[in-house]
Amino acid sequence: MSRAISLLLDSVKQQEENARLRYQKSITDRNICQKNLDAINDYREVYSSELNEAGRDLMYTSTLNQYNGFINRLDQASADQAKSLRQAEAFVERCREEYQLLQTKRKGLEKLLEKEALEKQMAAAKAEQKMMDEAALHSHLRNRGGDF
Repeated sequence: MSRAISLLLDSVKQQEENARLRYQKSITDRNICQKNLDAINDYREVYSSELNEAGRDLMYTSTLNQYNGFINRLDQASADQAKSLRQAEAFVERCREEYQLLQTKRKGLEKLLEKEALEKQMAAAKAEQKMMDEAALHSHLRNRGGDF
């Protein structure tokens, strides 16, 4: 049975390593999404402040429309990036759960192998004690047999 458990443990370890790598990559991807969102929002803020400064001077309607159109595109890009970030965060959570599940499975299999090894040690020690007891009894009986 321990051979089957060992093979299963090896498989679970490989799955766990793959899950760990997916989890790390998902965190990296989520961080990239967050940085992109922050950059878009920062750029929008800068561009809006430029519009406010330019608005103090007289501005053509076409120029104002261009500023507003670009700010609207930045708002849409921000909304799209926020959606991507939420999806990335959900994926990070799924990867974390999978990784933790495989860790738990691996630890359980390792404990099972340890328990099996301990049981074998105890059985071997018990068998050895039995042989020693029998040897001592035979020795005692031989020595006693000479007294009659």
